[in-house]
Amino acid sequence: MDQPFTDPQQPNSAPFPPALTPVRGEHAALNLPFVANIDGRQYRGTGLSLVMAEISGLMDPGLEGAQRLVRLVFNFNGFAVTLDVMARIERIDRAQGHATVVFSEPAGKHLPQLRHMLNAYIAGDLVALGEVIGVGAILPTPIKAAKAATARGFGLRRFLGGTALLAATLVLVGVVGITAYNRAFTVPLLAPGRVDFDGLTLASVATGQIDYINPQAAPGQVAFSVRSVSGDLLSIAMPCDCVVQLLGPGLGATVQAGEPLMALAAPDAAMVITTQVPAATILDLAFADHVVLRFQDGSQINATVDPQSLRSAASARDMALVPVRLIPQSPLAATRTGALAALTIIKPIPAVLKPIVAAFDRIGG
Repeated sequence: MDQPFTDPQQPNSAPFPPALTPVRGEHAALNLPFVANIDGRQYRGTGLSLVMAEISGLMDPGLEGAQRLVRLVFNFNGFAVTLDVMARIERIDRAQGHATVVFSEPAGKHLPQLRHMLNAYIAGDLVALGEVIGVGAILPTPIKAAKAATARGFGLRRFLGGTALLAATLVLVGVVGITAYNRAFTVPLLAPGRVDFDGLTLASVATGQIDYINPQAAPGQVAFSVRSVSGDLLSIAMPCDCVVQLLGPGLGATVQAGEPLMALAAPDAAMVITTQVPAATILDLAFADHVVLRFQDGSQINATVDPQSLRSAASARDMALVPVRLIPQSPLAATRTGALAALTIIKPIPAVLKPIVAAFDRIGG
């Protein structure tokens, strides 16, 4: 009578039951999918038990009776299990491409994993899915449900991907459109605009030093005096009973001829924007649709060029910068006096493009 077989690697382990005794004739080969690697060549597994394996492929007759390290690879969905087993190659049928691999150490280190997979396969916990192994029973309904879930997931991913692509396309079109619009229809001015009362400007009549200045001077009295570099004292009379605003230089300051010193305006005068522009920009202002003023707080308004100041600027000669006055299309509060604004000339826009530009303006606003 055969004695129960114990694992030599685990002397204290219980004997295998007779059904698992490693005698080749008592172990039915199961068709659990696997791949056998021998000497770097792969063979497809056609049968497997605890003590032997059946393989198929192009066989070398010289392997008959040879001892080799056989690597058994079990491919699952997304991962693989590899077991190394010493085995003897027997019964090579070169015509049929078939051979039997008998394990030299059936109770080696590979046994627990191999036995677990074979038992799970018999119990239905592992199932064959073509060339790979799946977990759980394969039933038509779960397969359809899984396919439906996969299809829904793919459809959702495709929808989200399409939405993201559309959004990116719209952003790209917007950026390209804004860039093209800025290049074709806008001219930024380097000099800022200054908010002042609408009135007169008193400027220095010579290059020299301010010798006297009186913002409270009555009409006809001396408003300021400039001692020129030649030593002459030149005085300017106050022309009206106006609100006076000093434009920067004070008593003792040196000034250039034509440098603004005082801004005069009636008490109820409106607010305007004054600036100085290069002579080369006069034509852009003359043909402009409007000028955009953007203040430091982020607010912006539109303004038009005062035709009188534009004619005066066009007649100026030998001046790198010429003064220009802009009239805001919306009234400015008196609290804006002295505020600076960035100026951008907007060229005339074709009628067909005005709705698109208006849409961009709403988005930007």
